[in-house]
Order: sequence, then C-alpha cells, then structure tokens
Amino acid sequence: MHRQKFKGYKSKINYNDIDYLNITNNQRRASKATEHKKSYSFDQIVKTIRQMPSKTMIERRNKAIISANALCSLRISELRTIKLKNLIEEDGKCFIHINPKDIAAKIAKARYADCAQLPQDIFDNLIGWKSELVAKFQFTNKDPLFPKIPSNFNQLNFLKSVMTKEEIKSGSQMRDIFKNAFVSAGFEYINPHNFRHTRARFASKQSPQYLNATRQCLGQKNIDTTLNSYGELSMYEQRESIASVKII
Repeated sequence: MHRQKFKGYKSKINYNDIDYLNITNNQRRASKATEHKKSYSFDQIVKTIRQMPSKTMIERRNKAIISANALCSLRISELRTIKLKNLIEEDGKCFIHINPKDIAAKIAKARYADCAQLPQDIFDNLIGWKSELVAKFQFTNKDPLFPKIPSNFNQLNFLKSVMTKEEIKSGSQMRDIFKNAFVSAGFEYINPHNFRHTRARFASKQSPQYLNATRQCLGQKNIDTTLNSYGELSMYEQRESIASVKII
C-alpha cells in the first residue's frame, strides 16, 4: 500500500502554533534545577566505621566495604565488583585500579582511584580483609574482594555463614550495608554515591593540583564536572564563606 502524499501542506502550517509548544527559558532552567545534594563529612564517615562491629566475617566484610568507599569514593557498581588484584599497594601507597575488564566501570573507562589519607585503622580494615580472604579462604587475584556470604541454618539449627567466591549481585544489598551502619551510628542515611561529593568538596578547598588529582580519581573528564556536580558548596558552607569576608 502506497502512502498518500499531500502537496502544499507546509503552507497550511501556522508557525505561531508550533512556537506555543516550546518552553520558555525560565521553564528550561527550572527543569534543570537540582535538589541540594547532602553528603557526610569525613569525620562522620570515620566515626561510623569505628562503631561498626567486626566479630563475624560478614561484619568484617561490611566494615571493609565502607572503608574502601571512604578511601576511594567509588560508584556502587565499581565497589561491588572489585577483584583482589584491583586493590594494589605500591611504594607505600594504596590504590584501586578501576579496570573495566574486571570491574563494572562507568562507560568502561579505566582509572586509578588513589586512597585518601584517612587514619591508619581505616586502611587496616580494608587491607586486613584482603589478607583474611587470601590466608583463610584461599582467595586468588581473580576472586571478588567483597564476596557474597549467605547465612543458613545448619543441621543443629544454628545460623551459619558460608563464604563464597561470588560477587554481591545487587546494588541495593550494598546500599543496605551503608544504611544499617550509618543509622546505627545515629546519622541519617545518605546514598553512598555521595561519598564522591564528600571527596570533591574536600578537594575544592585544597591546592589546584590536589583538586585535579581528585578529578582523575573520581573519573571525571574535566574539572568543571568535579566542581559543579560534586564540589558545590552546601548552603551552610556558602553562608560561612560569605560571612567570613568583611567588605567594609
């Protein structure tokens, strides 16, 4: 069946009617306005980690997960899929190699996420967990750093946790680990992605070189993205900055 062609239809179009469908500049700016993005301070993060229990292997894994994000400010998909070989200690420094061959990296982009200089016990939580996996459970470089550890009732009807070499499959399960930890420490829950805001806001107050290094750690293409998306001042910081400078 051939589509019927109508000649001369363009002359019937009223362009004022079409223009009516366009949004105004104010409407366009309003649609792009974002809500204020909350984030924890590093003090709050460290306090929460230190209050987390570490008696069981699930508790030690969970403590290592939040410690890793405090140190490297990763996306949840990256944090969930890190392998042992991606956590590297070299020349006295610690970093995570975000390699898209191993990790679910955004747009398959490789980078080096260097650890922020937090207190030694935060490093120890992460490094100690990796060492436990190798020494006690014979994990190798290809195995997940944060494996799934299901709990089941054994024959004696006791709840027993079993180590596996499988990744945690759900981002929501990872977020629940953060939620439980921060709520237990007396803080409101903020999406763990906002650890990236914490890192960028701290970097925005440091030297240009430090800020640029942080941009690379976060995997941002340009410095504007780091500042505008992650480094924007909170209302309190904005108010304090304005109030700190006397004009007259």
